[in-house]
Parts: sequence; C-alpha cells; structure tokens
Amino acid sequence: MKKIHRTLSLFTVAAMCTALLCSCGAVPDSSQTDSSSKAATTTTADTTADTTTTGEASSTASAPDSSVSDSSSAVTDDTKTNGITPAMWKVTSPEGNTMVMLGSFHALKDECYPLPEAVTNAYNKADILAVECDITSTSEDGEYMKNLMKQMLYNDNTKLSQHISEEAYSALQTYLGYWGMDISALEVYRPWAVSSTLDTLLIQDSDFDTEKGLDNFLLTTAHADGKEIYEVESVDFQMNMLINFSDDIYDLMFRSYEGETKESQKQALEDLYTAWKSGDIETFLEEDNEEELAGYTEEDKKIAEDYNNQMLYDRNKNMTKAAEDLMSQGKNVFYVVGAAHYAGEGGIIDLLEKDGYTAERVQY
Repeated sequence: MKKIHRTLSLFTVAAMCTALLCSCGAVPDSSQTDSSSKAATTTTADTTADTTTTGEASSTASAPDSSVSDSSSAVTDDTKTNGITPAMWKVTSPEGNTMVMLGSFHALKDECYPLPEAVTNAYNKADILAVECDITSTSEDGEYMKNLMKQMLYNDNTKLSQHISEEAYSALQTYLGYWGMDISALEVYRPWAVSSTLDTLLIQDSDFDTEKGLDNFLLTTAHADGKEIYEVESVDFQMNMLINFSDDIYDLMFRSYEGETKESQKQALEDLYTAWKSGDIETFLEEDNEEELAGYTEEDKKIAEDYNNQMLYDRNKNMTKAAEDLMSQGKNVFYVVGAAHYAGEGGIIDLLEKDGYTAERVQY
C-alpha cells in the first residue's frame, strides 16, 4: 500500500505555475522567508517539476554506441561522466525497432551540467524528442496565463477553509509558519494553487532550479536545433488534472504535512535527487510501512489510491501506448518523461515488457 505521494505532485507545468504564483504575490521572495526552521523527520517531498530552461546541451556530440555488450546485456558508453547516471534504457520492440528512454528529474542543480555524454549522444542521434508536454510557448501566452490565474481563485465567494478539514488547515498553517507565511494570505486560493505554492517555496529555497529540469533543458535545445518535438500529453491535460483533483485528495495531501518542517522537506528533496542521480528509480515508489499508514483510515486509503492512479498509473498506460505507437512507426525518438513513471509494477518498463518488448539499462 502506498500513501498519497507528494513526490509526484509536480507536473511539467510547474514552472508556469511558479511564474504565475509569484506574479500574483502568492509566493514571497525566498530571501524574505524565515530560514531558521528546525530539522525534523525526513519524509517524501515534492520534487518532480519540469520547466523551460536557458541552458544549452551539446548538439555536436557523437552518435551513441548502439551495440549491446554480450556480458552485461546493456547498451554501453565508454565515456566518463560527471557522476550523474540517471536511469536510461534501450527498448526494443518485438519487430526489432528501438528507442532510448530516459527518466527525468524536473528540477536540477548546476552540477548536473554538462549532461553525461550518453544522454547528449542519445539526444543527438534522435530525430524526435518526446516529452510529457512542451510549455515553452504556452508560458509566454499572456491570454492563457490570464485565464489560468482566474482558475486559481474561488469564484463562488467561498474560501480555502470551507473546502478542507480543520486538520488539514491546521497542518498547513503550521507548515507555512516555517516559511514565514500566514495561511490567511492563501485563503482566496483553490487547493491546487495552494499546493503549487508549497512546491514553489521548497524549490525557491533550495539550490535546485526548475529552469534546469532535464526534459525541459532538452526541450530548449530541441527548439534551438529545430528538432521535432512530440508531446506525450499536453499542457492542458496536465493543468486540468492538477486543477480538478478532488478536495478530498488535496485535503489528504495537506494533512500529510502534519509534523513536517521546512528542513525535513528540503532533506527529502535531496534524498530523492540523490536517488535519481544514481538511477535508483525504485526509491520514488517505495512501499509505506504499517507505522506510516497507521493514521490512514480506509477512506483515506481509497483517496490515496485514486490519487496515485490518476497521477501515475493511468498516465503510465498512456505513456506506454505512445512509446509503442512511435516504435511501431519506426520513429527515431529520444523519450524523456519523469523517472517515477518507469518504476516498479505498473511502470512504463514493466508495461512494455509485458507487451513483449525488451528493455536494457544503459551503462554509463
């Protein structure tokens, strides 16, 4: 059984939400927030965010070595890297068509660049870059952003405290206190905007940068190179999902901040980043033990299952189908979506293998 996992709560549209929230004053400058919060028990933090970048990947790297080692059954690359080895696979269809698939972490640090040569080689060889969605034009669309801003607010004269439980409201109030924020500043915002605010606070106060998210770093490079971009989902799909999660889902999410502090969330973010750097994607979906689930009622468990299905498993099925369709057409694609989508039973790799595809981990 898995709890409601905030590790999955940021979409590729998170940067757009960040810009929107900051522009309307929902998120204060991180330099003005209280930085004296105490450390506490580490738990899962919101970590996966995609955004547009201003970086530049190498577009002159040599083509990747597509040979498969007889001894390791893996795609090999002899080039030494900077120590970043994100999970990447060479996938082969039953018909013999291939695709390179990479797990992304949507907010990264300067130390991740330049990217490992195995990654830039895979990008350079591909004719098409497939990503969850491309926000590079939408984020600059003033009308789109204006309409999105309207959806942040209640339009029925209600407020946040009328849509979530006292327990959730109290947990939020305490957690926001570690950031030097009063919950009253967020009373007019709908739960999705409040959740995005919490994510934004965490990223802004760290040395992670949503503008260096891996897939969107590649997106910016692809636009500059004139490379074809394929959207597995879309900005509208992701925004609609984020906006339309039930109050029950957000209530459970907010209650999960009980006992959390600024420092505990930052540490959890670091832990997941460390796992991503080494390609340890299973860490993203570790099962929760009975002690962690002790506070969950049967109704809570149903809500968590609904959330995880919408956020992860249903999307995994659609992402798998998109990959299979592209391979069946013989497309030369570099496929980059969030790392959590590849992990475990019901993940993209598992679903592909059940459909008769083979997946070989790239060795750096």
